[in-house]
Amino acid sequence: MSFFANVQQYFIKYATHTTGRLFLASIIVGVVAGFGAIVFFEALNALSHAVLHQGANYFAPEPMGEMSGHESLGGPIRWWVLLVAPAIGGLISGILVFTWAPEAEGHGTDAMIEAFHHKRGLIRKRVPVIKAISSIVTIGTGGSAGREGPIAQIGAGFGSYLANLLRLSDNERRTLVLAGAAGGIGAIFRSPLGGALFAVEVLYKRDFEAKSLIPALVSSIVAYSIFASRFGWGLMFDTPRYAFNNPVELVFYALFGVVCAGVGIAYIKIFYGLRDRFFQQIRIPAQLRPAIGGLLVGIVGAFAPHVLASGYGYLQQAMNGQLAIQFMLMAVVLKILVTSFTISSGGSGGVFAPSLFIGGMLGGAFGQLAAQLFPNLISTPHAFVLVGMGAFFAGAAKVPISSMIMVSEMTGGYKLLVPMMLSSSTAYMVTSRTTLYEQQVNRMADSPAHMGDFTVDILDKMIVEQAYRRSSSVPVISSDTPLSQMLDLFSEREENYFPVVDKQG
Repeated sequence: MSFFANVQQYFIKYATHTTGRLFLASIIVGVVAGFGAIVFFEALNALSHAVLHQGANYFAPEPMGEMSGHESLGGPIRWWVLLVAPAIGGLISGILVFTWAPEAEGHGTDAMIEAFHHKRGLIRKRVPVIKAISSIVTIGTGGSAGREGPIAQIGAGFGSYLANLLRLSDNERRTLVLAGAAGGIGAIFRSPLGGALFAVEVLYKRDFEAKSLIPALVSSIVAYSIFASRFGWGLMFDTPRYAFNNPVELVFYALFGVVCAGVGIAYIKIFYGLRDRFFQQIRIPAQLRPAIGGLLVGIVGAFAPHVLASGYGYLQQAMNGQLAIQFMLMAVVLKILVTSFTISSGGSGGVFAPSLFIGGMLGGAFGQLAAQLFPNLISTPHAFVLVGMGAFFAGAAKVPISSMIMVSEMTGGYKLLVPMMLSSSTAYMVTSRTTLYEQQVNRMADSPAHMGDFTVDILDKMIVEQAYRRSSSVPVISSDTPLSQMLDLFSEREENYFPVVDKQG
């Protein structure tokens, strides 16, 4: 008997309780997500080094927790490489995705959300593989995209596969899809709690998939531990010792939340506007559209290379107060454009990293400007960088809780949790139902996955004497009474219910 057959038999024979099955399966999913994150991260770094470092001689600054060890040997940047590399990456990605797995197009998280709501948690086995390779190519050649979309789809895809292998129910499959996504995100961003919360929060604009939280936590913890054992247990960013100790600053943080919401709405409209009104209107094969998007990215990147790839190193510099207001404001505009060119054209990658960059640069510019206008009220203007990273994504993606936790875990900036809560809540409310994730539904009751869950028959849980008091004034209804007579009875009398009897009374 094969190994998988033995595993399947064990689950069927011994793990008969749903909780036990999901707990054990979540551990397995977490292990695979953790090693998957390691492979993805190593491959992405290798390609980035080959293309951007060795090819273009462009060495972007790096966050303290992700130092590659590669240093510039000097000499000018090869601008022509930055110009053509994203186009070549887009071409390769487009051929891979649109030929073998069209559902891997774009930022990936939407595909996971759609699988949960509309496809019973089913994800084709080839999708995670195609998504991983195409995202590595897109980001590694300079495309402006993040790691959360592909790694979420990798983990979710394995969760779906494992559920099928073990012959689990649709509801259990959906839970393992979320557990896989949580494991991948929790590992690669070193945010075990944030990854789990993101997986159960991103499905809805106004709700949580609460019953999947524990399996998501288990998977995320396991995956994070495996990933951190390879790359270290430190934070992604070396954050200055910010502190919030002036309540007056809350006024500025609330105002900043409104600014984040406004820019977030503009970002979403540009992102999907370019997709619907430009890229999808070009009469060429879909495989070629990401190459056009990549070429546009290269044109911008040749003059402003800091908006290529993730840009985490520039966020580190913004936290340290090393960037000017004009530089950060221009970076916000250009990052919105290159991210839209990369992903809206059909390129593969996530939107979390670009959102962190946009929010952080927006916060850096806002904080410095506020400090110039009100020098006696703003004590730490660069703290707005960290707050902006959380608040912008909270409003744009409708994930206020997980966004705050993820940024706090990535930066260690827990002392800014209070102002981040205010800015994130403000951005979340002002953006209303506008969201980066089109497949999100409003609440659990709106999801096909929960069809019937909210139909509660109250009388089914009561005994007769609790609902009815015998009275000679209340008419008794025969079981063969026509509906028309029943409607007349309800309209004529004050009672809300009547006893129904059979022919024997």
